[in-house]
Amino acid sequence: MSEPITIYTVKGRNFPNVWEFHYDLEGFLVSWLLIDGQLTDKQREWLFNPSRFPYTEDVIKVWKTIKNIDVIVGQPDLSFDVFYNIYKYKVKRVTAEKAWKKLSKADRLEAIAGVKRYDGHLQRKHGQSKANPATYLNQRYWEDQYGAY
Repeated sequence: MSEPITIYTVKGRNFPNVWEFHYDLEGFLVSWLLIDGQLTDKQREWLFNPSRFPYTEDVIKVWKTIKNIDVIVGQPDLSFDVFYNIYKYKVKRVTAEKAWKKLSKADRLEAIAGVKRYDGHLQRKHGQSKANPATYLNQRYWEDQYGAY
């Protein structure tokens, strides 16, 4: 399983198409799908206009103000399995899962997003071992400022 994503489903009121845009936790587009229908030439021209294409979440949020488009926002998957698979150090699962259950939804989101920064820190600090997932969660490693030193 990969990094959790936020899904935006877009449906036009004047056209039958349904589009889905997937964004990573940093708000960058990772994929988009044409769920239903086919793009017309006019829709392709509109969608792929550089000033309008939603390559970041900030751009698609502006789409909510467009009169004839419905934008539905999904939530990222914040399950323990997503975290455990992203963390990629599969030890002490039961202990880590207990720690996960104690976290708020906001903390879960931050913990998942922080794994990438923590892994980057470990790559720069050769020889430093990765903490087990329960330690990462209980000691809130995602709040550390790895670039500060």
